Amino acid sequence: MPDDPKDDSFAALFEQSGKAAPRARRPRPGDVVRATVVQVGKEAVFVELEGRQQAFIEASDLHDAEGKTSVAVGDSLETRVVRVDDEGIRLTPTMRAAVAAGATVELGAAAGVEPAGGAKTETVRVAVGQVVHGVVDRVEAYGVFVQLDGTKGRAGRGLVPTVELGVPRGADLRKHFPIGTKLKTKIVALEEGKMRLSITALKDDEERAEVEAFRGKKNQDTRGFGTLGDLLKRGPGK
Repeated sequence: MPDDPKDDSFAALFEQSGKAAPRARRPRPGDVVRATVVQVGKEAVFVELEGRQQAFIEASDLHDAEGKTSVAVGDSLETRVVRVDDEGIRLTPTMRAAVAAGATVELGAAAGVEPAGGAKTETVRVAVGQVVHGVVDRVEAYGVFVQLDGTKGRAGRGLVPTVELGVPRGADLRKHFPIGTKLKTKIVALEEGKMRLSITALKDDEERAEVEAFRGKKNQDTRGFGTLGDLLKRGPGK
């Protein structure tokens, strides 16, 4: 029709639609991107990025302490780009995303960075709620720093705040926890560059387990005597 604007032509609309939806930039190693899970496999979790770009996360990066993967199709994850090559775009969950998914996280290496030249670095995987061993590395007025066994440097060092040490308020921490003291603690929080440990939480768990074990033994002993009717049937001395 003569009243129709020229921009209504098919060619013009096609050009406009192309301008409205520019092609998404291919991510680079180190970029933090949002990924949506589209398939969960045994070896890899396949995801989709902005612009319908396909990528993958190694399933082991999302395993919990028992080797199980808790993510499902449709889940949205914050991830970091590890590698972009002919094999595709490899991602790894950020520490925050891994913790939220109940997965273990890697300590002792820079997150989302592969060692140059295939060099191997000492790393250890941990999860919130895990019991770990280490040695006292530093003592401050606000708590004790513990270097986890199998790690080196800041990445594998966690803080046991004063309130989590199980000592009286105002106690001399250097006297109670000399440098080099071996400690068993529980991981209660993990954040980028920070790991919070607790001795009191571990003791609470152990005491709770002892109580449950005692209750279980008591119930077994009670069942062993039988009911009052059983005892009457047996008679004295039976």
